[in-house]
Amino acid sequence: MSVNESFHPLELLDELDAIVREQELLRLRTIALQARYRALGPHADLFNKPGSDGKPWSCEEYGRVNVKYTAQHLGSAAHDMAATLKYGLHSAHELAEKVREYPQPEREQADRPLVDRGRSR
Repeated sequence: MSVNESFHPLELLDELDAIVREQELLRLRTIALQARYRALGPHADLFNKPGSDGKPWSCEEYGRVNVKYTAQHLGSAAHDMAATLKYGLHSAHELAEKVREYPQPEREQADRPLVDRGRSR
């Protein structure tokens, strides 16, 4: 099986391009979702889970905390995705663009007889 029968570097590069595009789209979706959670901020108290004692100031979970840190974690994830794109996928793409078949020069040595260095003349 030759290299050309199993896969071709251009097909692999196309797949890498698709992954880069999908990763960038995922990063942008994450940023948009972060913005939507941040927009919940002023209304975050609506998402408080009341405490078992029934007192209005006693909460089992505070919506403000959950909303704030969900947005922060989404921001961190988007930042990590940007680093993955910049330092991982873009670097891989630069190298992958160089993977191609080049014409091979004819070997002159193939025409020359081998010299037997074990015998003296």
